[in-house]
Amino acid sequence: MIFLKSIQKNKKHSLYFSLLPCTLLCAALVFSLFCLTACKAVADTASDAGTLYASDPDSDNSDDVSAYDNSTDISKLIVGTDPTYKPFEFMKDGKINGFDIDIVNEIAERMDRELEIITLKWDGTYNIPEDLNLDMVISAIPISPDKESIVDFSDSYFTMEYMLVTLIDTEIKIKENLKGKSVGILDIEKSYLAEDYMLNYRIVGYSDITTMENDLKSKNIDGILISLPIGVNLITGDTGIYKVLEIVKSNRDFAIVFREGSLLREEVNDILEEMKEDGAYDKIYDKWFNYNL
Repeated sequence: MIFLKSIQKNKKHSLYFSLLPCTLLCAALVFSLFCLTACKAVADTASDAGTLYASDPDSDNSDDVSAYDNSTDISKLIVGTDPTYKPFEFMKDGKINGFDIDIVNEIAERMDRELEIITLKWDGTYNIPEDLNLDMVISAIPISPDKESIVDFSDSYFTMEYMLVTLIDTEIKIKENLKGKSVGILDIEKSYLAEDYMLNYRIVGYSDITTMENDLKSKNIDGILISLPIGVNLITGDTGIYKVLEIVKSNRDFAIVFREGSLLREEVNDILEEMKEDGAYDKIYDKWFNYNL
């Protein structure tokens, strides 16, 4: 009995020692699998963190010029415009025409690029649509200092001028005859002219141009101050009725708009200066704003 028990005991020890290597092997495999899984998780986490950092809008990408110049085809100059403001930009026979369009055509030619015009709705927020791959926007856009944190402006390429207009069949012959008399101007444009200049007249404000023109024709007022583009259309449309007494510079400057930090701004400014020096600008200006005083 004692012998048999001893044999059984030995068998148990033998079985234990025979199973031990298997148990250790399994444990080693489980531990290895755990390590591989943990390493993969760490790697995935690091990869995700890298992706988030690269696309973080708050990160400093000032050295990445691609963040500012979106055009992938440098043979083209892609320009956005809202063609609803004649004579600066407007549609005619299915094509975009206007003073601004001639300006950017000349710029593109001097840059040796093909001009591509993309129409957009300019809502005055100065936000260039992110989904449009634009190099710049030109659309009779006034320089607004409070928007300089959003976009970059070129140097002024146009300063709005105003016509001092009266009727031909009146005793008013020169601008001095109009001093102290009633002069109409749109309410929204009163601040565009120097206050000292406006004090020369009894200013009458209007909410729309049509009413102001009719009051002048009816001699309810003695003259009007009207922006150059509208004034040219008025005079050429009704020849023999109006007389221009003076052309007055305003404080309303138009500029080309770029995304903030654009590398094109300096180049465009240089070209605008060249155009003014060699007479190309005056030629375009006279094409759209020429009138007989």
